[in-house]
Amino acid sequence: MLRRLILALGLALLAAPALAQQPTRLVIAWPPGGTTDFVTRLYARHLQDLLGTPFVVENRPGGGGSIAWRAVAQARPDGTTLLLTENSLATAPPLMPDLGLDVRTDFTPIALLVDYPSVIAVPAALPPQSLGDLVALARRDPGALNFGSMGNGSSLHLYTEVLQDAAGIRMTHVPYRGAGPAFTDLVAGRIQVLLAAPPTGRGAVRGGTVRVLAIGTAGGRIPALPEVPTAREAGVDFPLSYWYGLLGPKAMDPALVAKLLDGVRQVNALPEVQARLAEQGGVPIGQDGAALAKLLADDLARWTALIREKGITQ
Repeated sequence: MLRRLILALGLALLAAPALAQQPTRLVIAWPPGGTTDFVTRLYARHLQDLLGTPFVVENRPGGGGSIAWRAVAQARPDGTTLLLTENSLATAPPLMPDLGLDVRTDFTPIALLVDYPSVIAVPAALPPQSLGDLVALARRDPGALNFGSMGNGSSLHLYTEVLQDAAGIRMTHVPYRGAGPAFTDLVAGRIQVLLAAPPTGRGAVRGGTVRVLAIGTAGGRIPALPEVPTAREAGVDFPLSYWYGLLGPKAMDPALVAKLLDGVRQVNALPEVQARLAEQGGVPIGQDGAALAKLLADDLARWTALIREKGITQ
C-alpha cells in the first residue's frame, strides 16, 4: 500500500506543471535603464524567489521591438522564454508590414502586470505652469512647440497625437531612438513637451529641471505625484496610460500559464513591491491573460485606425 502511494505521488509530481530547471529568460525590447527594464527586473527578482526558478533579464533592443518579439514568438513554449512588454506591442504592427508575426495569435498572454499613468512634462524654464497654460501657448502659435518621442509610431508619438486632438492644438514631432535621449533634450530645452511614464523623469522632476503639468490616466491622482492633477481635471479628455504585460510563445500549457499568473499575483501582493511601484507611480494590476489579450486587441485596433488616419509611417 505504501509503495503504491509513493508511486502515485511520484507520478503526480511528474504531471504537475512546473517551470523548467534551466533559467527563464525575461526578454524586453529596450535597452537597460528605462521603465520597462525597471519593471522587468523587479518582477524577475521576486518571481525567482517565489517560484524557485532563476529569472534572467535579457535586453534585446532593435528593429522597433521586433527582434525581441520574434525571439519569444519563435521560442519553445516551455516557460523558459517569456516577453515582458509595454504598449509598443500594440502600436508597432500597423507600421511594420514585414513584422513576420501576428501579435494576437503568436503569443500566449499570461498576465497584465502593472499600469503607469502618462506624465505630460515640460522643461522647468518653459513658462506654462499648468496643462491649461500649455494648451493656450500652443494655440497661440501652432507648431512652435516641439514634442519628443521614441520614434515615429511609438507610444509616446501616438499618445501625443491623441493629446493634441483632445486639446485642439498642433505641435511639431521630433522623433528619437528612445525615451532617454528625448528626455535629455527635454531637460536641455531643445524640445518643449514629452509624454512618458513617471519613472523616466522622476529624478529630473525632483531636481527641479522638469515640470509635470498633468497625468494621463483613467483613474485619479497618484501617490508618487500627489500635487499633479489629471488631464481631465485640467479640462482635457486624455485618459491614456502605459500598461505592462507578460506573454510567452503560443501553445503554452494552460497549467504553466496559471502557475506564472499566480506568481505574478503573489509578487503584486508583496508590500515591498507595492511600495516600490507606488514610489515610481505604478499601479499593480495582476489581471489574467484573457484581460491582457483583450487590451492588446483593443489597442491594436485603436492605434491601427489612428496611424492610418494620420498617415504615420516609420
